[in-house]
Amino acid sequence: MSLVLVVDDEPDIRSLMKINLEAAGYSVVTAASGEEALDRVRRKPPDAMFLDLMMPGIDGWEVLAELKAGQGAGSEIPVFLVTALHDGELRVRGSIEGALQYITKPFDPIDLVRALEQVLDPDAPSERELRRRVQSAALEALARSERGPDEASHARTDPRVRLTRLEHAPWPQARVSRQRQSRERLATLTMKQRRLVDELATGASVATIARELGTSRSNVYASLRRICRKLDLAGTRDLLELVRRGTLDSTG
Repeated sequence: MSLVLVVDDEPDIRSLMKINLEAAGYSVVTAASGEEALDRVRRKPPDAMFLDLMMPGIDGWEVLAELKAGQGAGSEIPVFLVTALHDGELRVRGSIEGALQYITKPFDPIDLVRALEQVLDPDAPSERELRRRVQSAALEALARSERGPDEASHARTDPRVRLTRLEHAPWPQARVSRQRQSRERLATLTMKQRRLVDELATGASVATIARELGTSRSNVYASLRRICRKLDLAGTRDLLELVRRGTLDSTG
């Protein structure tokens, strides 16, 4: 019998999910917080997890990031996000960071059972493969949303275009004067931050960098935002453009 972990800070939601999943033949344990969820995973990894996003203390995003950043059995637990947040960007973020599905409240309990059947079927692909497919689809959707019609058309014919949140964007001439100032601020970066900048300079995607640094995509994005603030850049697109052009090289 497959073991399912239900994580939600609302007792009524936990009870509803537990009753319906047990009726479908699953063994169910619950957690009322992110801390409790991680503790249960460490003691006995479940076969699948339904994870609420909005919880006090360690929220669902942090739980997901810790699970998928590891190398143990917990990293390959199929995770389904369950939330009242109806937000397309959050749906994409959840897919990129490792969740297999984004389920919004109020939900039909039958959808929970169907989600489990799709991933726990003996003939189903591995969680790692399913996660790769979901992430690829989410990155494609993200890239399409960030490109204009002309660039999107170019992406379909140019295999060099990378499907990543840090998609190439034109560099306005008005920003060129800030390049020298950004170079001068490089000394404020920590060694880890400078290594991240060096990895970007190789042309690697965020997913590849996360693997190389042994961390999660969300941690990479957070580090990039901190670097942008230190260098007084508007955002990660600006940072990527400077790095790829070689204009952040302190010798330039």
